[in-house]
Amino acid sequence: MATKENTFPSENISSVDKSEVGNHARKGVKWTALQIVARNVLSLGTTAVLARLLNPGDFGLVGMVATLTALLMVFSDMGLSWATIQRQQLSKSQVSNLFWINTGIGILLWFLCIAGSPLVANFYGEPKLMAITAALGAGFVLSGITAQPIALLNRSMNYKATAQIEVLALVVGAGSALAAAFYGLGYWALVIQSLSTGMVRMLLAVPMSHIQISAPRRGVGTLSLVTFGGMLALNGLLIYLARNLDSVLIGKYWGAEELGFYNRAYFLMLLPSMLATGLLTNLMVPSLSALQGNKERFGNAYRKALCMVALIGCPMALGLALTANEMVYLIYGEKWKPVVPLLIWLSIASITQPLYNTTGWLFTAAGKAKEYLWLTVINGFLLSISFFLALPYGALGIAKAYGIVMGIVIFFPALWLAHKIADLSFTQSLKKLIPVAICLICMCSATLSIEQIMIYFQFSWQVTLVSKITIGITIYGGLANIIMRNFIQENIYKRK
Repeated sequence: MATKENTFPSENISSVDKSEVGNHARKGVKWTALQIVARNVLSLGTTAVLARLLNPGDFGLVGMVATLTALLMVFSDMGLSWATIQRQQLSKSQVSNLFWINTGIGILLWFLCIAGSPLVANFYGEPKLMAITAALGAGFVLSGITAQPIALLNRSMNYKATAQIEVLALVVGAGSALAAAFYGLGYWALVIQSLSTGMVRMLLAVPMSHIQISAPRRGVGTLSLVTFGGMLALNGLLIYLARNLDSVLIGKYWGAEELGFYNRAYFLMLLPSMLATGLLTNLMVPSLSALQGNKERFGNAYRKALCMVALIGCPMALGLALTANEMVYLIYGEKWKPVVPLLIWLSIASITQPLYNTTGWLFTAAGKAKEYLWLTVINGFLLSISFFLALPYGALGIAKAYGIVMGIVIFFPALWLAHKIADLSFTQSLKKLIPVAICLICMCSATLSIEQIMIYFQFSWQVTLVSKITIGITIYGGLANIIMRNFIQENIYKRK
């Protein structure tokens, strides 16, 4: 017989007032943008300097261990942060219990890294990996302690605090790595960077979140939170496996060079989606979770974000596909020419990927982790089958399979199902996207036309690239400011 969960109203943790969600989200945009910009600038800058202080082998050693830690990272949080953010009624005892669970998982993962370090070293034939694996494993303890404090800050939509924590942690991590490399510590500089970043993040997040930690308690309704988070963690694992199967198959059956071309194309393909949805994901899940029960505001908030993602991410992805040849020459050089066709096919998925990513917002905010898991299982199965069928045709075959399945076959059913689960009108959302689609079609036509002119007059690839970008931005931006004027003025130019 089911029993009701005890939430102890006297110790409830209040969520953001529904009337203030929009205000918090608007303020959070600038802080989240600052965090993303700082992360990328610091990462690129630090890597550029470290590349001159360290040997390629130093990066390779840490990269070998990163394969293991990236897999274990899926289990580090166990989805409990999203459980804290999503749940409308939440008590301090529940958060405290989740804190101990996250910390315990972090300690367990550290011990797994220590125990598994000889296996990692034997697999790669590199004894140094034992110490590196054991040391990097300590980062799971730091992330476990930090998980709930960061979740509480996101739940309260205190994006200023989370941005400050992240930026300062990155700065300290970068500084410690550069100092260690300068003093000749080699690959340990990269290990120190990871651990010092995690340490600073923990030391700042715990006091700034005002989390109240007590002894673990029974009967406070923790099980449902763990079940919800566990399904999200399993969902993340399946996504990780499905999204990395293509690289494993290409590397095993077609060799390192073919995989190198594919990975460079895949890296470029992900950029538009990362930039478009990375800014909004941490904003939208707390916002939509706070609006549960108010169907109209929930739907309006989602569709507004959906249009924003489409307005920014889709033209970036399409532009990358239209300039694939010139961009590959610019970024990688002439010897990377085989990347071009791979990038073009992967871009089919890249154009719809920003919109596809919003389905996760709906499932998570609506508390439908089980349904989200089933969708991932089905999508992962279809994607895996397509990879095996395309494998005889090499990396290009895999790229075609990925682009078609992820960009077309899976996209529309997934978006429809997410709307059904969240009780939203799929048709209304599609109507909101029509103006963006018109702008994209006109941008594509104009860019392809200018490409033909460039080819006819035999202009250099540099001139062709500049011409394509100029005409693409002009047509898309100009048309969008005409047919989407009200939306742009209300959501981009608005001043508070």
